[in-house]
Amino acid sequence: MLKKIYLLLLSTVFLIGIGVAAFFGIIQYFRSTLPSITSLNDYKPSMASQILSKDGEILLEIGNEKRDLAKMEEIPATVINSFLAAEDGNFFQHEGVDYSGVFRAMLANLRAGKIAQGGSTITQQVAKSLLLTSERSFTRKIKDFLLAQRIEKFFSKEEILFLYLNQVYLGGGFYGVKTAFNGYFGKTLQEATIPESALMAGLLVAPGRYSPNVNPNFAKNRQKYVLKRLLETGKIDAKTHEAAVNEKIKILIRNSELKAPYFTEWIRQKAVDILGNDEFLNGGYKIVTTLDSKLQKVAEQELINGVGAIDKRQGFKGPIANLSANDDEISNFEKNYRKELYKKNSKYYYLLPDGEVEYEYGFNEEKFSKLKKSYSDRRSAKFTDPYELGYLSDDQVVKMLKPNELYKAIVVNTLDQAKIIQVSVAGVSGFIPYENFSWAHKRQISENTANYQVLEKPSSALKKGDIVWVSINSNAPANLWSYIDKNFKKTIKSESLIKTLKEENFVLCKLDQVPDIEGALVSLEANSGNIISFVGGKDFDKSKFNRVVQSLRQPGSSYKPIIYAAALENGMTPADIIYDTPEALTGYDDSLKWKPKNYDNEFLGPVTFRKALETSRNVPTIKISDKVGVQNVLRFSKRVGIKSEISPDLSLALGTFGISLLNLTKTYAIFPNGGKRITPKAIDSIVNREGEKIKFDEAKSERTDGETSGDSNETKTESNGTPGETNVALEESKKTILGSYLNGLTDEQVFDKRLAYIMTNLLRGVVQNGTGQDARSLGAYVGGKTGTTNDYVDAWFVGFNHNVVTGVWTGFDQNITMGYGETGAKAALPIWIKFMKPVMDQYGDVEFRVPAGIVNAYVTKEGTLSEDSQSGYLEAFVEGTEPGNTTKKDQPIQNGNPAPNAPILEDDYYNAE
Repeated sequence: MLKKIYLLLLSTVFLIGIGVAAFFGIIQYFRSTLPSITSLNDYKPSMASQILSKDGEILLEIGNEKRDLAKMEEIPATVINSFLAAEDGNFFQHEGVDYSGVFRAMLANLRAGKIAQGGSTITQQVAKSLLLTSERSFTRKIKDFLLAQRIEKFFSKEEILFLYLNQVYLGGGFYGVKTAFNGYFGKTLQEATIPESALMAGLLVAPGRYSPNVNPNFAKNRQKYVLKRLLETGKIDAKTHEAAVNEKIKILIRNSELKAPYFTEWIRQKAVDILGNDEFLNGGYKIVTTLDSKLQKVAEQELINGVGAIDKRQGFKGPIANLSANDDEISNFEKNYRKELYKKNSKYYYLLPDGEVEYEYGFNEEKFSKLKKSYSDRRSAKFTDPYELGYLSDDQVVKMLKPNELYKAIVVNTLDQAKIIQVSVAGVSGFIPYENFSWAHKRQISENTANYQVLEKPSSALKKGDIVWVSINSNAPANLWSYIDKNFKKTIKSESLIKTLKEENFVLCKLDQVPDIEGALVSLEANSGNIISFVGGKDFDKSKFNRVVQSLRQPGSSYKPIIYAAALENGMTPADIIYDTPEALTGYDDSLKWKPKNYDNEFLGPVTFRKALETSRNVPTIKISDKVGVQNVLRFSKRVGIKSEISPDLSLALGTFGISLLNLTKTYAIFPNGGKRITPKAIDSIVNREGEKIKFDEAKSERTDGETSGDSNETKTESNGTPGETNVALEESKKTILGSYLNGLTDEQVFDKRLAYIMTNLLRGVVQNGTGQDARSLGAYVGGKTGTTNDYVDAWFVGFNHNVVTGVWTGFDQNITMGYGETGAKAALPIWIKFMKPVMDQYGDVEFRVPAGIVNAYVTKEGTLSEDSQSGYLEAFVEGTEPGNTTKKDQPIQNGNPAPNAPILEDDYYNAE
């Protein structure tokens, strides 16, 4: 019997020994497969990158993980205690594994028959997050069990907490406590309160499920759990606990709107080209751009205003929709739109003690009903039919209505005799006076007849129940009496009605619509090439197509300054006479003769070089191009930075090729910049997460100004703005041009500085005396050129002062007419003027520098010398080329001779008689 017992004990011990050996063997196996923890010494988590304006405004934050690292000294005890209470109350006592926690989790898992609880310590979570995967299995649990003990041997508790609190995901795209507190509360860690810290710590178990933005009630319950644990562990007292549970927590509503969207997306693409996509999304870079955020906002608003004005001239597209005239249906629309405005304008909400939420602007059905009843009662008492009454002074929606933004409004009355349209914007009474709806004639877009007509009666366009777009002149109170038609006022005899019309408060509105037309604006510093404003379209959400760099449109007359500059280089002067007379030129075939004509269908006879440019005469420009030589114009264009493919014939004089707005605008910079070519610059610096500037070459980005190689049919050269291109074009020019204007030119100095000054002087004349006269109000030292293409398809204005060059384009993407009379002066210049005014306030308005070798002389309109200003005007010349100087021959250009394959353009020819 004893022998049997001995054998049984021996076999049991043997089996236990085998089990222990197997256990240690398994442990040893897992230890041999564990990842190295040395990588934790150089903790570099994924961090989002930022694109910023030059004045520090964040235009975009983008990355796989939004994270801002916090040093341990930045994290207050309040935050640390809350996270320990939620996840690992014995953190400072255990050595990586909390065995009591493991035991509790094991029992729960056995009962559930699966992994239901983790029981993991913070150290184990660090191991899992940074060294392992998130797989829920016994194998992974063994590994993080072993790794946690190893981590505790090599890292202090503070170092482990640093890794944990910067690595955790807390919902909303926020990683780490610093980013989360800023994202949810708009606060620094030092400003964190106990209720806020408990709320954040409560998210750890399931950030998506317990987020206050997703399940506020769940979030509140988890917060209560953490606060209870803080009370149980003695970190807070009962009074603090009760106050924290009952505190309303203010949570921000994040607006993810992209700022300066066309520019920012362009920069994002450049950054990816420079850094690589993964590095950009995970490296935590700060891309500091050259954009001026204040001027950018002006540019965006003025472009919207400008294309809106063009769109209104084209006519009214009609109401968005129509409700029946039923008051209940109108009231329901007002209520729903009011809810929409409340939500849109709320910047935060409160998480309440009961788990409900209260928005900054919360809709209340009872309050709205009282508002409508109060309005109805007042209207009945005042007997103001057919007029509607004004809004109540305490209606908070009034303050939400912002000037220049579009809102949906319901037409509640059309008063033909008073010439007033009364509307309701979410229940707020407003009205549209005559001058703000008179544009709403029937929509008709034609290149042959004027768009603009006057609408006499509002009922011709609208009726009660129509839903229309309105913009707000001002949310300051306005009364009807001041805007009622003055002739109709004389017919109103009721003193009580007059009193009511003067006393009732309304929102002053403009009938509006979403324009179909497009536009673009780009502005650069003339000497550095820094892009300060960049708008690629009116609405990035509707169209991502970037019209600053991607759209190649015909420049029309805005290309003429390049031709005139080439003519100066080839020996012409501002006082040369060109004959603006009809010429029959060879067309496509023998049955047609090309008879180029001017915009006004008239011919002025002999005009000076200056006059021809100022008034944008087509015929003299064609003759100048012929005199200079098409190939010389092409060489010059390439040298100064034009990258487009231009047909080698006289059609180039009419700007019939495609070019991007950025390319044309930066080319104009050679004039105020003394003949020096600039390279557009959009990125000022790139800084890595350690704060170190990295070297980069923006020119190597594939996101350039959108042009083709710029090759003509005659000469093939590289045309990407790199050094060497200018030298090739310059050497070609030297073969055909005699004189000193090419001496000293380089890759940067592409045009003689004396001639550049003369061009600024000539283009100032376009503003002072020619097609750009509306810009005269900006000052004496502004130059530029309009551009209009056939059938009013494209409208341009590119101009400059001493410091800044800006280009504006408007048109339809579909290359259709904008309507009769929509020229560069009418459709593009107004946008340019309104943008340039604050630009000049900021950058100053100074005279262009006069280089050595310039002389001034009075000349007559016939191009001859004059003794004084009474019989002539002051003109600038390169010394030795002024009229009467024997070193120059004055030979008026009389006949042109276009290349035989010159295209026949609809607005520039008529059949031979």
